[in-house]
Amino acid sequence: MYQDITLYAGAGAFGDGSHPTTEGIMMALEAIDAEAFAPDAVCDMGCGAGLLAIRAAQRFGCKVIAADIERSAVEATRENASKNNTPRVQTVHSDGFNHQDIQAHAPYDLILMNILAEPLLSLAHDATAALNEGGVLMLSGMLVWQQDNIIDAYQSLGLELAHRIQLGDWVT
Repeated sequence: MYQDITLYAGAGAFGDGSHPTTEGIMMALEAIDAEAFAPDAVCDMGCGAGLLAIRAAQRFGCKVIAADIERSAVEATRENASKNNTPRVQTVHSDGFNHQDIQAHAPYDLILMNILAEPLLSLAHDATAALNEGGVLMLSGMLVWQQDNIIDAYQSLGLELAHRIQLGDWVT
């Protein structure tokens, strides 16, 4: 599924593709019918090493804003995008959606958030506000016992659950 993506290991950023949360989002990305849904603008919030951002850029041929709170993750994503010839991935060091480059490209047709449950909850309002009408928001990084709170938070903001993937104790 993503073995063809080369990852730069030197920066030590989270997200080498081996975790079930990353696998869940990769499965969801691959399940999209690219002829029926072709996003023009994608945001990968909490990009880690950039695997999801790179795959989205490759799969849809669109610009992807890849943001992370960790500078090492931003650098790893930048390096990985270069190594994988995906110049459409733009990296941003940011704690959430308030960065000017993130706001300049909003609203997004697709937002990927593979982060822990607490940040998924704290970013719910901003993520929903940054999502284009009819857009897709993919959330991962939550354990089975955390999913109800997260689903409730996003549904209270007008989103609906379209699909769920469970891999072990992790949910996408």
